Amino acid sequence: MIRRGREEDKRAIFDLYTKSGIPDLKSQDEYFINAFIPENVLVNDVNGFVVASMQTNYHPLMLHEKRLSASVIFGQFYDSSKGIKYYDVLKEEVFDQQKYKTLVTIIPTKNPAEYERYGFEAVYNQRLYTISRSDLENSSYAGVNKSFKVKDLVNAYDEFIKNFNGYMVRDYNYYMNLIDLLQMKRYNLVAFYDDDGNCKGYMIYFIESSKIVIEEIIYLDGLALTRLLCYALRRKKSIQVFVSEHEDLSKAYPSVSYKLVNGYVARINDFELFNQLYESNVTTTMEGFNLLGKALYINDLNY
Repeated sequence: MIRRGREEDKRAIFDLYTKSGIPDLKSQDEYFINAFIPENVLVNDVNGFVVASMQTNYHPLMLHEKRLSASVIFGQFYDSSKGIKYYDVLKEEVFDQQKYKTLVTIIPTKNPAEYERYGFEAVYNQRLYTISRSDLENSSYAGVNKSFKVKDLVNAYDEFIKNFNGYMVRDYNYYMNLIDLLQMKRYNLVAFYDDDGNCKGYMIYFIESSKIVIEEIIYLDGLALTRLLCYALRRKKSIQVFVSEHEDLSKAYPSVSYKLVNGYVARINDFELFNQLYESNVTTTMEGFNLLGKALYINDLNY
């Protein structure tokens, strides 16, 4: 039986997380302490036991200069010992419901092929750069600080995102929630301020024993980018940096290399309505997202 989630399902869903063959979150804290919203969850309940669950949140998305409400699906868990059929049934129901709720549905995933039969298409990839100290001539990180004003992050993002399309709208509350989540995940956030005290960028990163990974880096000029990267390189000889598919860091640092990694799949749920809204005639989600030919920035750490 497919039913709405309940607060008391949290324990059962946590158990699914530990049994699942496809956990898509880095730690259970992200979901079960901060992100679990029962009313946004659907579960497959078989004889009183939750065997699969999925959560759908809703975020404002700017696509082709119009603000849409997009559904973002995550928190997908199932009991692999029961077989994948219960999870497949749940996916069918969740994806079918979204046809009547939002114009666009987005899923973060490393495996786009899993969603192709439901009409989803890979629309957004990321570049994962490996950067070494020797790649940066300037080794200064002056101006990078762990202390910042939240409104400065909002303003930096708003200025940075003008270069892109298909992005999540972020306001003050978004960043307050994000900061709480980052603290829980033991991620770090630092901002760069220029000599005049203007915030010119920030980055979000985590440290492991063998590496430092920058999950997001927002910068308004080359100096901000370099100073932030140098700050991350204080502790390791090389770092990994995620950026959008169209951010070519080799223009600033010719010796760096990258690999392309999967990011998000999406589905336009109603092509007739989409084409009316944008006065277009697209037939695929990829066409729809690239209607203006402007680079996408579908990146959201706050789920």
